[in-house]
Amino acid sequence: MMPCGARDSVFHPSATQPKRKPLHLYILAVTAFGLAASAAADAETAKDKGTLTVDISNIQNDKGQIGCSLFSKNDGFPSKADKADVSIFVKSKAGKATCVFTGVKPGKYAVSVMHDSDKDGELKTSMVGRPKEWWGVSNNVPPERFGPPKYEAASFAYTGDPKTIKVKLRL
Repeated sequence: MMPCGARDSVFHPSATQPKRKPLHLYILAVTAFGLAASAAADAETAKDKGTLTVDISNIQNDKGQIGCSLFSKNDGFPSKADKADVSIFVKSKAGKATCVFTGVKPGKYAVSVMHDSDKDGELKTSMVGRPKEWWGVSNNVPPERFGPPKYEAASFAYTGDPKTIKVKLRL
């Protein structure tokens, strides 16, 4: 007499062999994994949309803070941060700093940067308007003969894709 389990394996060979899954289940699993990876990549790209990075160099010391202002119009550019679309402050390290603006819509912009060494949120100037603190603007535009750089000269087109601009401070 055969043991009960042995009899079943004789008459049902698949009982002792692993069951094979149909090919379509493997294809479905691979496709689902690919779609998930694609969605993650799209989410990463969407996260970076609207990101404008400003790399600042020629910072003389790490005292105070670096102020970056993003302007979409001429009004207040470059020194009136309260008239900017967005202003942020960051710390510098080893003569460099980075300001990152997020959620920036496509358009025309100009960036103004200052080394706010006394942390008062304003660019210090002399009686005649000459800056006493280090500053810079997008496109590294120098000052006009009798005044600050013009918005038009410092402006640039922003498409909405991640972009990095470089600003070198001057006195």
